[in-house]
Amino acid sequence: MAARVVNLGEPISSIPQYLATMNNWMPQIDHDMVLINIFAVNDLGELSRDELQDDGYLNRILGDLFVDVQTGRKRLDHVPHMFPLRVLDYLHTLYSYFRDGAFVHRSVPPPYTLAHGPVSPEVFVRVVANDLAICALESRDSHGPALDRVAQLARVLSDLKARGKRVLITISPGEVQINPTLFHEAVARQNADPANYDLDLPNTMVRETIQAVDPSLEVFDLTPLLREAMARGNNPYYPSDAHWNVDGNRIVGEALAERIGRP
Repeated sequence: MAARVVNLGEPISSIPQYLATMNNWMPQIDHDMVLINIFAVNDLGELSRDELQDDGYLNRILGDLFVDVQTGRKRLDHVPHMFPLRVLDYLHTLYSYFRDGAFVHRSVPPPYTLAHGPVSPEVFVRVVANDLAICALESRDSHGPALDRVAQLARVLSDLKARGKRVLITISPGEVQINPTLFHEAVARQNADPANYDLDLPNTMVRETIQAVDPSLEVFDLTPLLREAMARGNNPYYPSDAHWNVDGNRIVGEALAERIGRP
């Protein structure tokens, strides 16, 4: 059966931006189904660390940059217009470059991702540490405000379902949740006890919050699939990158095709 897919994905965003995107575009699209992915450790972490506000810009850095999937022109191919004085735009871009590490350009060979490719070892350690912190048992009570945003999203999706739209919510893990070697390296850097972490905690909090709003919402946790791939020796993530590689995308794509194909 033929289907049209409209991708409303927004890089460098979290749940407030998901809602803003949906509020803007979905009334303009005659849709039968909504598929939304929640990257639990990242989405909860960004909100709990106050990195993304409810009224934050969509694509804070990428928003006004030209991105062409055919040519690969993307982030930092030109300097964004953010300030009245152009020199401040250049200074802000230079600061972002040195703060966040090297950005992907057309000359970088695979493996890479179009949004934000392999980062420096120091940056990757910081990303993994942030993801690990969301799995700490003691952190659970601190995520109330972030989970309130999840509940807000769930209410919107519940309303769509009540109006006859099929809704599927996927929950994605960070690599630290599925890669035992990476997990133990991260714990060792923290001089912590592995028993102080529950690698399923972020996903559990998201799922429980959604089901508290509407138990009938369909939630599909992708973590077991990606853990199985890892156990077979096939890491579904790019090296030093938070994104799935080709195999990771294939695994998830096939699972979604099978799930969506069910009546």
